[in-house]
Amino acid sequence: MPDDHRRIARALLCSLLVLLFALLPALTPIVGARPIELDTADDVALPPAGLLPVAPPPRTAIVTYRVQPGDSLWSIAADFDLDVDTLRWSNPEIAQNPDLLRLGQELVILPVRGAYVTVQPGDTVARLAERWGVAPADIRSYPLNALREGEEPRPGSKLVIPHGRRVIAPAPPAPAAGYTYAWPIRGVVTQRYWAEHRAVDLGAPYGAKVYAARAGRCISASWSEIGYGYLVIVDHGDGSRAYYSHLKGAWVQPGDWVGRGDLVGEVGSTGNSTGPHVHFEIRIGGAPQNPLDFLPPAP
Repeated sequence: MPDDHRRIARALLCSLLVLLFALLPALTPIVGARPIELDTADDVALPPAGLLPVAPPPRTAIVTYRVQPGDSLWSIAADFDLDVDTLRWSNPEIAQNPDLLRLGQELVILPVRGAYVTVQPGDTVARLAERWGVAPADIRSYPLNALREGEEPRPGSKLVIPHGRRVIAPAPPAPAAGYTYAWPIRGVVTQRYWAEHRAVDLGAPYGAKVYAARAGRCISASWSEIGYGYLVIVDHGDGSRAYYSHLKGAWVQPGDWVGRGDLVGEVGSTGNSTGPHVHFEIRIGGAPQNPLDFLPPAP
């Protein structure tokens, strides 16, 4: 390269280095520097107040909801930011039988998770608080209850139990003499055996214990992809099997031996289910049978 070209290149390089050092303070963050705060007087373009997202005010009143096509307890609870137990314990007709949800049915919707109860003779704030697992002050201070200090609720009146929870644990069904099978749970028969439903459905509280109707060996305890949800199958060794489905979970695993009355799972609403219940099948040689032909007259 000729000498004059080298001189020009060195001159350009020096100019670039000078420019870089001049810009370096602006490009290097200052340790301990504070962020620039906007002055309200600055001419800064902010979105109009009406366009800012505003959270809806919390609900403070009890409302009545009419069941629409496609509704389930789960979808209604989600729409109102509640849980299924709040709906169940605020509407006695579905408390023990969630499959009774029907089109046009009216449901009480609380503004808070908990329960809506009818006061019975002998009920006091202290007794209700103990029953529902809350502090007496929670019931007394809740505005909708309108209770004065020291006042007890009148029988027949309604009370909101904010954040109340009631654990229901039905006793295991007792085996009846002369019957090979026992009921898997104490519940209400919400759907019987018919051509399109070769089983019986037993409505029961979510999480209630499900018991083996007959002794046998568990051959499956897993999620079913055909609508049963969580399914436990027990083989009785004589060509018959019992199916317990829509469970919340299982207490047994394949290979376990279970006696009649042993725990096999908990009531859930998994798979194609409209609410907490047990779908109970008896199959002989793979053919579904009417369970009511093998069970005692009542759960």
